Amino acid sequence: MDLKRTSRTVIVNGVIAFLVGVLMMVWPGASAEVVVRIFAAWLAVIAVSSFVLAPKGGRTGSLVARSVLLILLGALIFFSPMFFAAFVTVLTGFAVIFFSFFAVTVSLFIRSMGVRMWWALTLIGVIGIILGGFFLFAPEAGVTALIFTLATFIVVVGIALVALGRRLHKTAQNLQHDPNRRPPEDGGDIITGEVIE
Repeated sequence: MDLKRTSRTVIVNGVIAFLVGVLMMVWPGASAEVVVRIFAAWLAVIAVSSFVLAPKGGRTGSLVARSVLLILLGALIFFSPMFFAAFVTVLTGFAVIFFSFFAVTVSLFIRSMGVRMWWALTLIGVIGIILGGFFLFAPEAGVTALIFTLATFIVVVGIALVALGRRLHKTAQNLQHDPNRRPPEDGGDIITGEVIE
């Protein structure tokens, strides 16, 4: 694997993710439609950059398929942003309500076993049910909250990718200076070479 080229790909994708996440958060007066379209464009850019910057010999059939699927998903979201936003919001609402009811059920079960903190899980479940209802019955506000959450997640992913890319770049430099060193499974350094008796 060409670690230098891979690290460059990871860092570029991380920087793009970070900038897109920040743009989604701070765009002045941006409507949900604009922000969802930014997200769609990001998917397409990630797909293209991952393919173009792929290491030599790394452009496999699975990479091509992933890139094409991401571009198609990005196009679908770009041309029907509000449908996508509403669909994700409703889906999130149902998921939150489902897991919240589950939390309440578990809290009642652990209460019967004598666990003192059962009420905390009940409280979380009730708050979750209210939040899920908020997503279902106030979709516009739900979309805004969801977009902000998604933007925060994308920023965190961007930072993590840049950190990973820098680590890969450092590993590539170490390997270049000492060809007998190889990256081990657990992240430490292993030196290989001949044993002289």
